[in-house]
Amino acid sequence: FVEIYNLKEAHRNAVAKELETIQIEAGYMPPDGGSSVGLIAVAEIRDVTHDIEKPDIITRIEFGEGDKSAAKATTSKTFPKGTPVTDIVEQLYKDMEKQGVKRGEWKFPDKLKDEVRKRPVTIHGDTRAELDMLGRSHGFYHSVQNNALEILPSNGFLDGAVVLSSGSGLIDVPSITDNGVTVNAMMNPQIRPGRRVRVISKKLEMNSEGDLYRVSSATYFGDNKDGEFRVAITGEAMKGGKVDEGVRAK
Repeated sequence: FVEIYNLKEAHRNAVAKELETIQIEAGYMPPDGGSSVGLIAVAEIRDVTHDIEKPDIITRIEFGEGDKSAAKATTSKTFPKGTPVTDIVEQLYKDMEKQGVKRGEWKFPDKLKDEVRKRPVTIHGDTRAELDMLGRSHGFYHSVQNNALEILPSNGFLDGAVVLSSGSGLIDVPSITDNGVTVNAMMNPQIRPGRRVRVISKKLEMNSEGDLYRVSSATYFGDNKDGEFRVAITGEAMKGGKVDEGVRAK
């Protein structure tokens, strides 16, 4: 959600309605130059409310990425025996595309490139739910990031890695979890689910932890009044170039 203070009445009345698109850009300007300002979200509005907390009027906009496709995209099609699984994914994407979703980065498990359905299959219903079930059956995840459909293997990752250290955005000390870390960092739009972060930390080194993690969640916080712009990251450990899907005992 986003909260905006003291909009004029005309601007409050002009705030968009449910399922209309909102685009948010944010970041920070480091003291040594450069900028991490970039695209944080392209999403659909869920709700808009205006509240009075004297002396301020606060407009709160709640939104969700891919909400329009989740609410409206449906698929009704029968695929014959021998249809490649990736062709079924393509059809599901086309039905999501009708609701404004763009094509993002796609990476399938290697084995899926030659995998075909051994029997005819009929899909009839919610497109996002059907894609979710297909992914669980064939070892891949999907998500909608900045209104783009992204696909990755359950133990893989998408392109891009951000290095986090005390000199490059890392805040405080990482916390070690059963299968990775939680980290706070200065806001960086390149940190998104499915991509990697390399965390340089003495704590991780002392505990014989690796430094490379796949981002499973990234929650952004920004406040123009107090000047805080950061991202809270949950990362999954990687070993041998793949995500460690097992739970490690501590």
